[in-house]
Amino acid sequence: MRKEFYLNQEKNFKAEFGPIFRSSGIFYLPKNIKTTISITNYWKYKNNKNVSLLITERDMYGRLAQRREINFSTSNVINISKFLIKEGSVEVEAFSNTNIRIPYAAVMIVYDAINSISMVHTYGRNHSLIELEDKNSITKGRESCWTIKPKFKNFAIFHNGHLNVNKQTAKLILTNFKNEDKIFTFKIPKLNQYQTYKFELEKIAPMYKKHLMNKEGFGTLHFENNSSFTRLLIIWSDKSNKNFQVTHSNFDYSKYKTNKNTSTKGAEMPFVLFKKNIEKSKLIIYPKFEKNTFLLKFDKKNYNKKIKSGKILEIPKNTNRALFLTKYNILPSRLVTALSGKTKNQKIPFECSLGVVHEKTSKKRYSWSLVSSKYKTYIHLNFNTVLDPQKKFCLCFNIFNSDNLNVLKKEIFIDRKEDICNPLVYELGEIFPNYKKFLNNNYGYISLFTTNSSTRMLTSFFNDKKGITLEHSF
Repeated sequence: MRKEFYLNQEKNFKAEFGPIFRSSGIFYLPKNIKTTISITNYWKYKNNKNVSLLITERDMYGRLAQRREINFSTSNVINISKFLIKEGSVEVEAFSNTNIRIPYAAVMIVYDAINSISMVHTYGRNHSLIELEDKNSITKGRESCWTIKPKFKNFAIFHNGHLNVNKQTAKLILTNFKNEDKIFTFKIPKLNQYQTYKFELEKIAPMYKKHLMNKEGFGTLHFENNSSFTRLLIIWSDKSNKNFQVTHSNFDYSKYKTNKNTSTKGAEMPFVLFKKNIEKSKLIIYPKFEKNTFLLKFDKKNYNKKIKSGKILEIPKNTNRALFLTKYNILPSRLVTALSGKTKNQKIPFECSLGVVHEKTSKKRYSWSLVSSKYKTYIHLNFNTVLDPQKKFCLCFNIFNSDNLNVLKKEIFIDRKEDICNPLVYELGEIFPNYKKFLNNNYGYISLFTTNSSTRMLTSFFNDKKGITLEHSF
């Protein structure tokens, strides 16, 4: 296996990306959908770094439409919802005169369709020249974790970087529920610099439903690329785009070698507690992981089958976590999973890519997430059993808005006598009663500091008509 196919997760956990003075992300702007890119000044309030922002709009062919300079001089949050282009890409770049360590910008995008709401964090970006020269970049397109939903339109969006890509023959691997793969080859034309390319499943494999037997399956894309990060935006929609849901892809880990962990505790995925009555949520285990056989437990109960490939499983009622174990306690450092669900009136379920926690996962005390005063916002707190959970700890919340530099603060002390790792959920108004006035009918951010490093925060937006969307914190 060539060196470029090795992923050192230890370096990622420690944020060892070399000298970073530019952080960025590229986002897809679709037609006829209210789209908001929301950026908060976490560089300042997390690490006391000053940045300036450059916002660049390009059409689908990569042609420059508009550039804007923006700064955080008057607010801690910037929401951008007015664009010159009708469809294409929007690049967000943050520049600093000191090392900001992380090359991908922690930015959120929200797609507000007529009958749905969906959000996702930064997925694609154009590598800086120093990353390419230092070989701190992954540019070979080996992307998986694309759930195929035969009832809807299935797309994957790729944003090319600053170098052209020659025309090529690419490969789509479709995996059905029986773990049977079928390979489809197809042509990709020459891609201009910064061009946005749309992988349309129905055009690549018109008869794909036959292989999937009209059930949900998985897609994996292999393609060549020169300068951009290959992460894809995954889209499901109806023909009119009135219902529109997104998530992001992840690496095809059957083609990458990663660090291994020896663990008697296993790898754990805590589940989210919802206050609203959603239909049964599902655990998605994406199929293209490093060759292995896992024993799956829901809480302490064994699941009745071993996991050798992808699965979409209903989560049993009153279950708090999934646990993955192996025969010899050897676990890969990455196992990509997702949580999916929908409300009664929601047409397309949300899908939130999450993954698992193990002993070598970096401990986390500070995190931040998107919140909204347009929709009912819930703050979800998960607690894993792996990273030293605590019985007594403080939750220190701040929220930031797009109108000014004011900050609302609230501390909640937790003292648990038992079930210390059960999930919690708060409606945002329970923490900040006047948050709607503070956010002024717009998007903002909530941050959390806690000494309990087993804590993971997520937020969800809920609307009776548009359903629910969920995303994890940064």
